[in-house]
Amino acid sequence: MSDEESRKDARSIRFRAVIDRIEENDMAVVLLGDDEAAQLDVPKAFLPPDATDGDHLSITIKLDKEARDAMADKIRNLQEELLNRGKS
Repeated sequence: MSDEESRKDARSIRFRAVIDRIEENDMAVVLLGDDEAAQLDVPKAFLPPDATDGDHLSITIKLDKEARDAMADKIRNLQEELLNRGKS
């Protein structure tokens, strides 16, 4: 992975991971980072269909500002609705 691919910016980060094992409950144990020091349990359904033990992954985590803003608007609207109910 190049420095450009793995660099952090304000909105996303990309890193390597490896599937350590897939357990009987269809959860994959994924080791994160080049040093594999962190572990994440992931439902097998979130992995590519042919993923199996030992496969290497590239994971990108990206902030979703639009979804956050939409949820904030929804909450604000619900709060206003509740406040207006109390005024009746």
